Amino acid sequence: MIKNFFCFVFCSLLSMPLYAQETADTLPSVRTGVLEAVEYKATSDHQTLNGHTLDLTYLGRNSLLRQQGNTFINTLERIPGVSAINTGVGISKPVLRGLSLNRVVVTENGLKQEGQQWGVDHGLEIDQYSVDQVEVLKGPVSVIYGTDGIGGVINILPPIVPAKNTFKGEAIGTYKSNNDLLGSSVKLSLNRNDIYTIVRGTYQDFASYRVPADRFFYNGYILPIYNHRLKNTGGREANFQVTQGIRRQWGQMSLTVSNVFQQMGFFVGAFGRPRAYDLYHPESFRTVNKPYQFINHFKIIHNGHFHTYNGKLEWDLGYQDNTRQEIAQPHQHNTYQVVRGNEKKDASLFLNLQTLQLNARFTRQWEKARNVSGLASSLQHNRSAGDEFLIPSYFQYQVGLFDYLEYQASDKLLWTAGGRVDIIRQTAERTIADSYDRSGSLKSTDTLSPALSRNYFNAAVSAGLKYQYSPRQAVRFNAGTAFRVPAINELLSNGIHHGTFRHEKGSVLLKEERGVMIDAGWALNRPKWSVDITPFANYFTNYIFLKPSGVFSPLEEAGQIYLYDQGAAFFGGMEMAVQYKITPALVWSSDMEYVYNRHLETGRGLPMTPPMSWRNDITYKPLWNNDLLDQFYISLEGHYFAPQHRTYINEPVTEGYFLLNASLSNSFRLRGTRLTAYLQVRNLTNAVYMNNMSRYRILNLPEQGRNIQVMLRYEF
Repeated sequence: MIKNFFCFVFCSLLSMPLYAQETADTLPSVRTGVLEAVEYKATSDHQTLNGHTLDLTYLGRNSLLRQQGNTFINTLERIPGVSAINTGVGISKPVLRGLSLNRVVVTENGLKQEGQQWGVDHGLEIDQYSVDQVEVLKGPVSVIYGTDGIGGVINILPPIVPAKNTFKGEAIGTYKSNNDLLGSSVKLSLNRNDIYTIVRGTYQDFASYRVPADRFFYNGYILPIYNHRLKNTGGREANFQVTQGIRRQWGQMSLTVSNVFQQMGFFVGAFGRPRAYDLYHPESFRTVNKPYQFINHFKIIHNGHFHTYNGKLEWDLGYQDNTRQEIAQPHQHNTYQVVRGNEKKDASLFLNLQTLQLNARFTRQWEKARNVSGLASSLQHNRSAGDEFLIPSYFQYQVGLFDYLEYQASDKLLWTAGGRVDIIRQTAERTIADSYDRSGSLKSTDTLSPALSRNYFNAAVSAGLKYQYSPRQAVRFNAGTAFRVPAINELLSNGIHHGTFRHEKGSVLLKEERGVMIDAGWALNRPKWSVDITPFANYFTNYIFLKPSGVFSPLEEAGQIYLYDQGAAFFGGMEMAVQYKITPALVWSSDMEYVYNRHLETGRGLPMTPPMSWRNDITYKPLWNNDLLDQFYISLEGHYFAPQHRTYINEPVTEGYFLLNASLSNSFRLRGTRLTAYLQVRNLTNAVYMNNMSRYRILNLPEQGRNIQVMLRYEF
């Protein structure tokens, strides 16, 4: 009903003056580090406070297409400090400096993406073809972006608006050899007197992916991998997005409506124990059988701003409806348990999260200072149903007030400071289940999750500075407090979290995560070379994580119960990027990232920590161009991942490995149109390796083998 109401509102608003921010087509493809951040011109007015003292990296349209990975988050792994938790090749969640899930904020058009962020077994509901430009911020950003921004923020900026009185189009076709992916995306944009419409549709279909192995070893058994493909890891995705906008002297407004639909298969061994007889492919490699998931994410966002006599008033208003259905054999793990009041949805797990959001900001500018005062609020209702229980239905309300100041003390010195207060309320009713014996008689009544009613209040502060020694050298420093309330799954979960091979159980005794975060940077830029070093350190007093309990679950094939617990933890590390121009057209780049963390009570590393990695590539981009060789680009990359032996209890270690990748692209100008061809080869040597950030590594499954990707982009 709520979705239908917002669809009606959208149709009514189409006749109103609407807006999306204007951006320049000439933006640089990559900007990273403190020096570039000084020069960075924000492409969305409400993002301009990001680029001064924080660690910011910007990627434009060309770089996003040239480096495109299996998912949008995999594309961003090119940025030092960014990695991904993967489930196969179509599902990934971002990791920034070792922090992930509810500790990383992803925003689109100014609003936080809300889609069960705590779950690693479903992907980010973003159409990567619709992203024209993105910026990644690492460090203490909670004052601006809220309590979940401990790890950092991925900002998907508004789409690039066509020039006045123009009509533009784009058609993209993609093929990936490893999983036989076929994809297409079409975009049309029309601008008449600065009233414009942008429409995009995307569809992708892919088969089970190939691995360079014909068997794997799990739990004392050697199991087959038929045809070198992991059965049931295919899927499909269909996305649609439309933006209507207007810009005038008084201000700008826009309305964007999008829907992302995904059907993703799970490797059949990911639910319960892998069995040899169930691993054979009896049908097409594209067939998706149980277990699999349906995800649908509907979103409507209204952005705008008005100029006032002493500043600018901006707002973002949005509604999101995220539905996740997990389809498996009914009652696979507990045949005789019935959750009271649970709706039957023909699914083992059904989660529906509805979110209303309102952000507002007022910006004032003086000769040497700029101040942004704002409000961020959200109201959420999560409905849980299906045959199995993982988390209960709940409500959550949050409102935050923040104030942020930039002060240019001199030509060389910039100061920033901010403060924020948040009020959060969580409520959930008690969940009860009846258990029956084989004869159908009532055996027991159990409480799966207790009732919950909690209120949180937090105040956070941050401060930063940037000192520009010279036009070629600068340093920056940021420090701030961190705060995050426990998510509902950490408090009240009690069931099988499929693919993690464990029974997860929350604890109502958990308190808020609190900590202190420090981020620094030093950059030097010479005519032929540059270097950028960004160390960081974080300390948390109540860091929440999963630990084995030593007690086995009463549910069949659930394994050991893992409990959400908390304790003091330390995170530290650095990223370093070096670039050297061998010739003006031939450039060698090298970047390294390292994360060290420690649970201070046990001395162990924390789960899902990315290993140290070191990437080197050499790129050739000629300085000349013509109709047949325009924006020519060729690159060879070697990427080394160190062993990860610092793991938590019962978490497997992974050995080091080396990947060789290559990419080539070129544009052809054809009578006012442009055809661009992109070629990528990932894992060129078809190396066999285990990714420490893959959920399937607990099954000892190797990662995707050689993958050749061809993409054609036609602009008219």
